[in-house]
Amino acid sequence: MRHAFALLLLLSLACGDDDRRPGDSGRHDTGAGDASMADASGIDSGGVDAGRVDSGGLDSGGLDSGGVDAGRSMAQVDLTFSGCAPDFSGDVVVVTNAESIAVSATSGGALTGSIQLDLDDVSGTVALSTQHRVDTGAVINVIVGTTWTNIAMDSRVLAGEIPDPIGGTVRIDSYSRADGVMDLTFTGATLQNPSDGTSCRLDGRLQTFGRSF
Repeated sequence: MRHAFALLLLLSLACGDDDRRPGDSGRHDTGAGDASMADASGIDSGGVDAGRVDSGGLDSGGLDSGGVDAGRSMAQVDLTFSGCAPDFSGDVVVVTNAESIAVSATSGGALTGSIQLDLDDVSGTVALSTQHRVDTGAVINVIVGTTWTNIAMDSRVLAGEIPDPIGGTVRIDSYSRADGVMDLTFTGATLQNPSDGTSCRLDGRLQTFGRSF
């Protein structure tokens, strides 16, 4: 159970998820001073998540008496990144809560990267866009110090006044949040940081085989 306590602390902070669904009137002000998509999507200035942060995330994922599985890794991360640099070469765990699956890595007790996904309502090959996020509530977050997510920070995107920075595709071959199992392939999946507008692109395959806890 190396770094077990550090993992519990880091993951409870990093593995929230987004409860903003179509029709939800909840808002969190980023302090940006303008009407941005970040405000509309409930992304706060902490940049850790796009809303629905549940401090009981680990508990709702179900800690069992076996603790951390010291054997087989429960995730295979074959992804490349551009514009952001999460590192999954350390200890990788798969955690679920009421709304998402998160794949998180630590090294020396520090969080080095996390990918958080809420894809319960989508299937097949999905073209990513801000409109798709608004219509379905599907969430893709990449976290390393800050967050990149699949919604534009500028509300003018939905009005068609400026190009959408969100793009690319994700192919969903399997996704079971309850079991902590997924098989996803990203092609040019481009996310935006709601704080500074930078982009993060991910390509490749992400597989999980069950929960680590």
